[in-house]
Amino acid sequence: MSKVVLITGCSTGIGRDLAIRLSESGYAVVATARNPETLINLEAALKLPLDVTQTDSVRSAVECTLQLLGRINGLVNNAGYAIRGAIEETSERQVQEMFDTNVFGVMRLVRAVVPPMREQKAGCIINVSSIAGKRSTPANGAYSASKFALEALSDALRLELAPFGIKVVVIEPGSIRTHFMTTAIAHTPEQALSANSPYRMLYRQSELFAEGMQRHQSGPEAVSRVIQQVIETDKPKARYLVAIPLSGRLILYLGDSFWDYALRRMFPSSAVASHE
Repeated sequence: MSKVVLITGCSTGIGRDLAIRLSESGYAVVATARNPETLINLEAALKLPLDVTQTDSVRSAVECTLQLLGRINGLVNNAGYAIRGAIEETSERQVQEMFDTNVFGVMRLVRAVVPPMREQKAGCIINVSSIAGKRSTPANGAYSASKFALEALSDALRLELAPFGIKVVVIEPGSIRTHFMTTAIAHTPEQALSANSPYRMLYRQSELFAEGMQRHQSGPEAVSRVIQQVIETDKPKARYLVAIPLSGRLILYLGDSFWDYALRRMFPSSAVASHE
């Protein structure tokens, strides 16, 4: 019998590529998206509307999957987005809405799928985090906070669910070629778009840094390939860094003073220049 894998955020990027990959490999994929029209041309065992910010929507998608396919062997929490902006210029509402997707959305899915997984004494929950869940950068603090939270939840879940045969794994991608940056820019706070913003130089340097990263991006298949490997591994690791060069991996483990020094090199004189 084919393993049933429910994936959130399948409209584009990693989620869509993963749905295609697993379907071609014989999995019964439940592809979900907030807007189901984006799934029309996607091959999957089931295509369902799912808004991770709505408990009823989550419950409906899980119940429909269980009713039609009988089980859920794997859950991939992929849905998420970023806010680009300095902490001072990012509103509470924007941060709350992002956390509702990136953090509370994951919790809603976990609460819905764990009971049937526990009953079948097996399952795999894969949470797509980010390198931003290990280190934060200027103009990216709110998004990093949501991924730091996801990492913490995953660590607790890994131990809580192990006695029931349920594995919990975190995927930490680097820069991936998706619509991620376009979405992040669309969620830029209004203050950050103002020519009077005290962080205008920081935002410009952030844009230049992102443009530089885009020249070395991996495609979404780099992540979906690792996720498939995790699903097919009996004893997966707790975390998988994906599409991050060796130099980037080494920087992650530097002390705070070295990390700050590296960031000052990436974002030179932004604070000084913004007040000139």
